[in-house]
Amino acid sequence: MHYEDADIVVDKFEAGTLQNNCYVIRDARSRAAIVLDAPFEADTIERHCEGLDIGEIVLTHGHFDHVARLAEARRRLGVGSACHADDVAMMPVAPERTIADGETVQVGALALRAMHTPGHTPGGLCLYYEPRDTATAPILFSGDTLFPGGPGNTKQKYGDFATIIDSIRDKLFVLAGETIVMPGHGLDTTIGTERPHLQEWIDRGW
Repeated sequence: MHYEDADIVVDKFEAGTLQNNCYVIRDARSRAAIVLDAPFEADTIERHCEGLDIGEIVLTHGHFDHVARLAEARRRLGVGSACHADDVAMMPVAPERTIADGETVQVGALALRAMHTPGHTPGGLCLYYEPRDTATAPILFSGDTLFPGGPGNTKQKYGDFATIIDSIRDKLFVLAGETIVMPGHGLDTTIGTERPHLQEWIDRGW
């Protein structure tokens, strides 16, 4: 188990050769859970979901390495999927629903707030968990919008550097410094660790 408190349990694991993180996010008081992204190794995803009531697969964005096994994962788990409307055309399987900015993604009694953070792709999504216990750190599941050391890649189709900077500055860097950032690839970081470097990223252009 990667993280746990009184309300949330996060199982973070790597799937595939591109160091993609996949997350199973569970309500700590029940078996209700969702899967965040469906990169590779659908059998591995299924194994991490054993014994849980998976509601759906939520996609942070439509790049191949995050949706490569979406169809198979949906079949194995017997669930549908959801993403932001602006990335529907990138999905290999049409989602059952779309998720708008500010919408609540309900996982049992656990509420996650969706944040539309375009720039890496037009429909980039982050999920934000704000604990009821103020002594516990919030969590941002940042997809490929924010990593340790900077924003996600925008030098490819659908990417836009100015847009991702706006998303990070206006939506993510207003969060509390202790917020734990769990990205789509690699290690965790915090908002407080990354926020002082925004101008450096702007100056370097990536």
